Amino acid sequence: MLTLDNTDTVHHRLLKRQIRKFLPPELAERPEMTEFLASINQAYAEFEDDLGRVEHILEQSSNELFKTNRELARIAQEKTEEAATTSRRLEEVVGSISEVLIQMDEAGIITYLNQAWETITGYPVAESLGKKLTQFSLGPSSAEKIACMLSFRGESTKDFFLFPTAGGTDKWLNLSLRRHTSEQAGRAGFIGTLADVTAPYLARLELNRLALVVKKTKNSIVIADADGKITWVNEAFSRLTGYSFEEARGQMPGTFLQGPKTSAEVRKEIGQKLRAKELFHGELINYNKAGQEYWVELLIEPLFDEENNHIGFIAVENDVSARKKQEERINQLVVWINESSEAVQVSDESGTLLFVNQEAARRIGKAPEEITGTHISTIEKIFEQEGTWSAHVQDLKSRSKMIIEGIHKREDGSTFPVEASVKYHESEEGQGYVLAFIRDITERREAEKKLKLYMRDLERINAELDQFAYVVSHDLKAPLRAINNLSEWIEEDISHLLEGDTREQFTLLRGRVHRMENLINGILTYSRAGRIKTNKEYFLVKNVVDELCDIFNTSQAIHFRLEGPQQLQIFSEKITLVQVLQNLVSNGIKYNDKESIEITIGWSEKEEVVEFYVSDNGPGIKPEFHQRIFVIFQTLQSRDELESTGVGLAIVKKIIDEKGGDLRLESTLGEGTTFYFSWPKSEKTETV
Repeated sequence: MLTLDNTDTVHHRLLKRQIRKFLPPELAERPEMTEFLASINQAYAEFEDDLGRVEHILEQSSNELFKTNRELARIAQEKTEEAATTSRRLEEVVGSISEVLIQMDEAGIITYLNQAWETITGYPVAESLGKKLTQFSLGPSSAEKIACMLSFRGESTKDFFLFPTAGGTDKWLNLSLRRHTSEQAGRAGFIGTLADVTAPYLARLELNRLALVVKKTKNSIVIADADGKITWVNEAFSRLTGYSFEEARGQMPGTFLQGPKTSAEVRKEIGQKLRAKELFHGELINYNKAGQEYWVELLIEPLFDEENNHIGFIAVENDVSARKKQEERINQLVVWINESSEAVQVSDESGTLLFVNQEAARRIGKAPEEITGTHISTIEKIFEQEGTWSAHVQDLKSRSKMIIEGIHKREDGSTFPVEASVKYHESEEGQGYVLAFIRDITERREAEKKLKLYMRDLERINAELDQFAYVVSHDLKAPLRAINNLSEWIEEDISHLLEGDTREQFTLLRGRVHRMENLINGILTYSRAGRIKTNKEYFLVKNVVDELCDIFNTSQAIHFRLEGPQQLQIFSEKITLVQVLQNLVSNGIKYNDKESIEITIGWSEKEEVVEFYVSDNGPGIKPEFHQRIFVIFQTLQSRDELESTGVGLAIVKKIIDEKGGDLRLESTLGEGTTFYFSWPKSEKTETV
C-alpha cells in the first residue's frame, strides 16, 4: 500500500521545514504525533493570520505616523518662521526705541545695550559692553548718583545725571533701573532705560528761572484768555492793586481797575487794539482796591498758539506814579524857568534833550519844541564825537556837580562859547537826568582876549622898563664910579696936604657915592620885585630855612630858633620866598641892639597857605612907624648913624602883595619885633 509522507501533508511551510529537519518519518506517522503536528500547524496558521493582521496594522500606523511627522515638520517650520518674524519685529522695535535699553549685572557692568546708546552718547555699542557707566569720565556728582542707584535695595529706582558724550558735549540722562534675576542663569542684575532729557531739563530750568523772574519782578503781569478775562496774575500785581489772584480771576481788568480819571480815549484805544488782536503800549490812571489812583505804563500783547490761533493776552504794567509826579514838578518849574534870563536845559543819560527854556532856545535860534527830543550833540560841539557824552555822564556821576565850558551851535551855523553849571540828578525810580544852567561867555572871552593882549603888552613894557632901569642904573653908576675914582686919585696926589676936616670930607664924599650906588641898586631891585618870575618847584620849607641860616652864620653871635613841621612841602617860587625871608632876617640882625642876637623863624600850615613869622630880640618899633617902614627909602635911623637903603622891607611888602598874602607885625619896645606873612601853599603855573 502506498503510504503518504507526513511532510507532504498540508502543513505550514515553517512546520514542514522543521519536520523534515528534525522528525524521523516513523515517528511522524504515529497518530498521536499527527494530532500534535496538526495542532502545531493550526498554531502556525493562526500566527500567520495574526502576523498578517499586525503587519497590516503596522503598515497603517506607519502611514499615519509619516503623515503626522510631515504635519509636525510643517507646523515646526511655521512656528520657526513665526518666531523669526517675531524676533525680527522685536529687534526693529528695540532698534526704533529712542531710549537706551540697558542691562547690567550686580557689579554694574553693562551686558546689553540697544542702538539708541550710540545715537545718544556717541560711543559704539560693542566698545561699551563690559564697561561700567562710571568709566565714561563722569563727574563726581554723577558718579555718586550711579553708585547710590546700584546700591539701592528696593525694587526700582531712577535719577538723572550729567553724561559726557563722545563728541565732547554734555547731556542730561535720566536712568531708570529695576532689579532683575535671570531664571536660566540664576544671576541677579539690573535692567532699565536711559533717556536723553537734556532739552526738557534745560527747558525746565529756563521755566523755573522765568517763573522766578515773573514772581520776583516789580512789574505787574496779567494773563487773560481770548475774552480778556484774567486767568493768572503775579505777586507784584497783588502788591500794586491790593487784589488777590482769587479776587481778580475771571474779571476783565478794566471793570475793576479803571475809574473816573482814567482817560476815555486811552480806554477806547485799548478796546480797539484788543479786538484787532494788536499790541497796545501807553500810559493811564488805574485805581487800587483802596480807591487810590496810580499811573501805569501798560503793554498788552496778544498770544497765539503754534497754529496761530488766538488764545489770550499778556499784560505788563509798570508803576510810573513817581515819574509822573516828577514830571508834574518839572512842569511846574517850566513856567518859572522860562522867565529866567539864564539858559536852562535838561537831558537824560542818553543825551536826549527833554527840556530847554525860552532863553536857551532864543540863543540857538529855534523854538523849544524843535530842540526837545534831539540829541545834545545837535547844539553842543564838544559832544559831537561818539562816546564823549557817555564819558561826561560817568564823570558827572562821580562828582555830582561840575563847571564845564563848551561851544553852542546856532541855527544859522555860527557858534558862541558857553559856561555851564552841570548837575546830575537821579529820580526815585532810578532815572538819571542831567541839568545844565548855561551862561553865554562871549563877552568874557572877548575880555580874556583883550586881557591876554594887555598882558603881552605889559610883559613887553616891563621888559622895556627892565632894560631902561638897567641902562639908567648903569649910566648913573658910571659917573659915581668916576667921582669915587677921582676922589681917591686926588687924595693920593695931595695926601701930604690933606689935614683934619679936609681928609674927613673926602671920606664923606666917597661914603655918599657908595650910598648913592646902593640906592640905585635898591631901586633896580625894587622895580623887579614881584615881576621877575622864577621857576616853581616842590621843596621842603625846613630845607629853605636851614640854607638861610647858613648864609648868616658869621662870627657875630646869632642864635637861630626854628619852629614848624619838619616835612611840610609846598609848590612855589623858592628863590622869591628866600628873598623875603632873607630881607626880614637881615633887618632883624642889622637893627639889633643886643650883644646876643636871637632870631626865630617859624611856619605853620593853614588851609591853602603857610603862615610864616620872623622874630628878633631887637629894640622894637613904635606903633606909629608900623606902616612907614614898608615905604621905599624910609628908615627909622639916620643913614649917617646906620647905613641902609630903606628898600628891603618895601621889597618884602611888594612881593607878598603880588602873591596875594597878608603882611603884619607885632612889636614891643625894648623886647623885639615879629613879622607875620602868609604864602600860598600851591601856586598854579601861569600861562599867557
